[in-house]
Amino acid sequence: MKTSTIGWTDFSGGDLNFITGCTPVSEGCAHCYARAIYERFGRDFAKVTCHEDKLERLRKVRVPKYSPKRGAPHKPMAFVVDMGDLFHEAVPAEFILRALDTLVTGHAIKQVLTKRAVRMRDMVTMWCDMHGFEVYPESVWFGITVENAQRLEERYPYLELTPAKTKFLSIEPMLEPMAEAPYMASALDTVDWVICGAESGPNRRSFDVQWAVDLYEVCQSNCKPFFGKQTSGLYPGEPLVLGEYGVVHEWPEN
Repeated sequence: MKTSTIGWTDFSGGDLNFITGCTPVSEGCAHCYARAIYERFGRDFAKVTCHEDKLERLRKVRVPKYSPKRGAPHKPMAFVVDMGDLFHEAVPAEFILRALDTLVTGHAIKQVLTKRAVRMRDMVTMWCDMHGFEVYPESVWFGITVENAQRLEERYPYLELTPAKTKFLSIEPMLEPMAEAPYMASALDTVDWVICGAESGPNRRSFDVQWAVDLYEVCQSNCKPFFGKQTSGLYPGEPLVLGEYGVVHEWPEN
């Protein structure tokens, strides 16, 4: 694993990418950064590949030295499969189960993010049933990407049913106001963390900072930590400044 440029985690890449490649499922996939990287080097991102060697090495990997982020948990955080989707339909169930075996090893917090909430619920439930757990171990956080109200309505009910202790929403790219979206109130009763960010790049879609401000205020009123990842810009990583609140970087307690 390598030190990550993603603000809400510490490590990504390397053996954490034991699955690579993905295919579009919704509007948020239109300007996928991972696909852009693959295409830049003439590679086919639609080819989903499971890397047995990386998964095996991940069991033994030692977390490199790092500087904890202010306000972050007192454990290193590692973003799993940032160049694909652990729960993609092309990934065999047996491989996912072995991946779930691996993710509970080591002392780092593993962060898993998917747009395929139905399969996430099914596979995590299956793993728990096989191992006699009511809830998957707390060292792994499970989240869904919900770029608009429609995707929140479709995916959130399955996140709610996923037997995990820490759950989160990633609203990136944020394509419309979400603070008052149907299911947002229910989601904020369940989830432990909300990430928010705009799209970047030359073809980025419109974004209003007020959308993020409104969402942050709703999170505040529900005592949910909020991480403002980036604002709209030509290049990724430009700070999301929430007016008088400034830049907000919060994490769940763990």
